[in-house]
Amino acid sequence: MRRVVSVVAIFLSTIALSFVLSLLGDLYPDEWICIAFIDIIFFMLILFELEYERAKLLFSNNRRTDYVRFALVFLFCCMLCAGFGILPLYSRPVIVLAILLCLAGNEILSLVCGSYFCILLAVTVSGDYYEFICELFLVLAGVMLARMLREDKLQICIYIIIICLSIVTPGIFYYMSTKEFSEKAFVAGGAGGILSAFVGFVCARIFRPKTSDEVNDKLIAIISDDFSAVKELKEHSFSEYNHSNFVSTVAVKAAKAAGLNTALCAAGGFYYRIGQWQKKKSIIYGVERAEAMYFPEQLTNILYEYYGKLRKPQTPESALVHMVDALIVKLDHIKADVADSEWNHDILIIQLLNELSASGIYDESGLSMNHFLKIRDYLKKEELLK
Repeated sequence: MRRVVSVVAIFLSTIALSFVLSLLGDLYPDEWICIAFIDIIFFMLILFELEYERAKLLFSNNRRTDYVRFALVFLFCCMLCAGFGILPLYSRPVIVLAILLCLAGNEILSLVCGSYFCILLAVTVSGDYYEFICELFLVLAGVMLARMLREDKLQICIYIIIICLSIVTPGIFYYMSTKEFSEKAFVAGGAGGILSAFVGFVCARIFRPKTSDEVNDKLIAIISDDFSAVKELKEHSFSEYNHSNFVSTVAVKAAKAAGLNTALCAAGGFYYRIGQWQKKKSIIYGVERAEAMYFPEQLTNILYEYYGKLRKPQTPESALVHMVDALIVKLDHIKADVADSEWNHDILIIQLLNELSASGIYDESGLSMNHFLKIRDYLKKEELLK
């Protein structure tokens, strides 16, 4: 539902921006119709790109991304673009649009939307060939530079480059258009560059991906005994709590043996069955509940991939958590039906894990044969499973 609302907001923002710029440009009725067709084409392209990148986990690394953040930033960019429509030629800091959209979405979305804004400005209020090329050049530069703002070591250099480009580029294209230099173009470019650098500085911190240490701290915190969901599970179903705790403990040791992310496997093991904790069992419910508690996306992805029902495991950690949970459940069934003396523990574990691997459920996880063998060797020797 939130994704639908976000898409509708993007569409309405597009229409509103075109309406405002068309008014400023005093366009004829037939030109309004042409602008409307341009809007529809752009919206279909951006919608297709959003859905494609979400499906491929290229947008926020999450197939369930709701687009709210991107829609809000897109709306803000539309407001800025409408304001740019009243500014003189060669004084519009369009580079800030590319930076905002890139940090809120990704490079492709920033390039598509930034190019659209340049086209819209050109056909409504500018009508200047060199102005259009200048703005498009700044958008391309903004996309390339914004992606580097995610690296702390490069940020100072990027801010300096943004300011320099904002000063030099309008001045060059103004000269190519009029064959004379303009101090106003350089001053306006400098002011726009400083503004763009400041926006980049702020947004790089707002939209900055959490460091691995911050994510691991969060993962450890949500499986501690004083965390609300852990307390609730212990009170609601002590047997389910014991199972989750057991899977988490074994998963941590297996992850350590295989050189995988231990904190992610610990949290993934504990919350793997979160969708099964209620009477109405639902994977989606479990994922939504995890998102409501602001669990890291790496963890919610593992929960979404529960037993490969909605999607096969996409990471080695997701594969490991499934492997451990499936093995523990299978061993519990066998122990309940067969006496210990009637089966060989080591052979059974090897056989069960080989069957899981041969089923193809881990084919998309990136789990290497070396990882699998290390996990299998550890689980075969783990005393807790005996």
